[in-house]
Amino acid sequence: MTKLWPALLIAALLTACAAPSITPATTATSTAVPAAPAAGTVTWQYVRSTWYEARQPGLGVSHRYQSSVGWIDVYLYDLKQGPWLAGVDDPRFEAHFKSSVDEVRLAVARGIYADVEIGPVSDVRIEGQDFRRVSFRILHTTPRKTYESFTFLTARNGRLLKYRMSFATPAPADLDAIAREFIALNLGSGPDMPRAPPPYLDI
Repeated sequence: MTKLWPALLIAALLTACAAPSITPATTATSTAVPAAPAAGTVTWQYVRSTWYEARQPGLGVSHRYQSSVGWIDVYLYDLKQGPWLAGVDDPRFEAHFKSSVDEVRLAVARGIYADVEIGPVSDVRIEGQDFRRVSFRILHTTPRKTYESFTFLTARNGRLLKYRMSFATPAPADLDAIAREFIALNLGSGPDMPRAPPPYLDI
């Protein structure tokens, strides 16, 4: 199941981001993060929700948001392995986090991305929730354009919660602040929202 999941979901997870395959740090550092910078730094607009459960139970749902600086996909799923321990402490968490990084490398091998540079791994806390974070610099194949990307992964309410964020370059200097602000607001309103009906499956 854990091997099948990346293969089925890779196109959806990698639609936005990608460059040299550098192994991320094996041990994460921990950083306490303030909730957010000044409110309203970036305005995000909800675009759509995509349900994967009909094709593969355990893959959950994703919500897409866009702004003038980039886009964010919020994934909620349990891989049919729930409930997951909160934060980053579940014994299965590290292996799944590494598989999320490997999905990006696989996109290079498949020609989806031309190149991917993988940044360091760190643990951060946002609004009392512990996340594992990794950054990417991705060169898309078509069109040939570079993006800055982040993945924030945690477990919450028994499920995995992943934020995949992509910003076209040149990106704003305060990407971390923008990312933290979105996550803080999203956690506050509930990542399950908006609760739109599942009209289509888009993988």
